[in-house]
Amino acid sequence: MPRPKKQKQGPDLFAIFNAEMIDRSKPIAPQVYDVLRNAITRYELPPESQINEPELANTLGVSRTPLRQAYQKLAEEELIISRPQVGSIVAPIDNKKIREGIIIRRALEREVVRILCETSPSLTDLDPILAVLRVAMKNKDAVGYFNADQEFHQKLAELADIPAAWRLSMSVKGHSDRARLHLMIKNSARLERAYNEHLELIGAISTGDIESAEAIINRHVSATTDAYRQSN
Repeated sequence: MPRPKKQKQGPDLFAIFNAEMIDRSKPIAPQVYDVLRNAITRYELPPESQINEPELANTLGVSRTPLRQAYQKLAEEELIISRPQVGSIVAPIDNKKIREGIIIRRALEREVVRILCETSPSLTDLDPILAVLRVAMKNKDAVGYFNADQEFHQKLAELADIPAAWRLSMSVKGHSDRARLHLMIKNSARLERAYNEHLELIGAISTGDIESAEAIINRHVSATTDAYRQSN
């Protein structure tokens, strides 16, 4: 009779998570989702690593119910998958899903910038986010830059009065986010290029130049596909 395969040891969850990450005065499940998604994106939970559900619940100090709700959402985004006799693992790298996420995000954000060019809202809400991006760029802080970049693009959708565009983008771009942050960590020069594209985009929106704004957002979002293809 063949011997059972030895399971891979999962990541040290206590080194990644702690109970202080969760604000008990707010809904628990969305916070668990956020900390898990962030850990997957930052490769703290590497592709194909096993996640011990009871251990994670204990580490975060939460019950299994909100944890399973977070798992379900991550499974819908195909960032977590279930394997027989193994349990939940972080999804492996999938180039098709990276490309798919970028294509959908690009289409959504192109519509966002078109609306902004047509409606000309005040863009002053972007100023504090740009300040954070600039500091992260100068410090070569890829994770800090990535987080502020997410906020920047979410704010664009809100200013265009279609916040659902960002939520839909988030639901499909988990794999491309993972690739994008990995590239930013490997090459900090990408931070400056992305920051300058933000400034170009704001300039185009401010003057109502739809054609330029769409070209900038196409180039900005597509950069991940081009760079990731070259690195593999």
